[in-house]
Amino acid sequence: MTERLDQLLADKAMVLVQENFTGVAAAWWWERRMGGGIAVCQELHPEAVVREVSTRTGRDVNEVGRVLEEELGLEDAEPVVLTFEIPGDVTAAEAASTLAERSGTPEGLAANLYRRIEEALSEG
Repeated sequence: MTERLDQLLADKAMVLVQENFTGVAAAWWWERRMGGGIAVCQELHPEAVVREVSTRTGRDVNEVGRVLEEELGLEDAEPVVLTFEIPGDVTAAEAASTLAERSGTPEGLAANLYRRIEEALSEG
């Protein structure tokens, strides 16, 4: 029988996350949720995103900053926390797959945001 995420003790859950959520350059952490699921949280620093996208695209930092503000709806450049949750009723194998998928790039949970900003810049 395959173990479900909500059946894993803390040590096994920690190993599952650490072995499968890899490759992310940003600060991140995980938390256990009610019902036995887990949440993975990642810090997003808008100023760092602006600098990195500006470098990647060759676009002006101010232009990238305006696009970021529009995409995120931010009024200031304070860090935000991105989160995704895996419910406790999934198998450990399914959780491992989801964790690996979400951490496949250095941008981690922010990968789609980076892509949206770069697409908006190329359209503008």
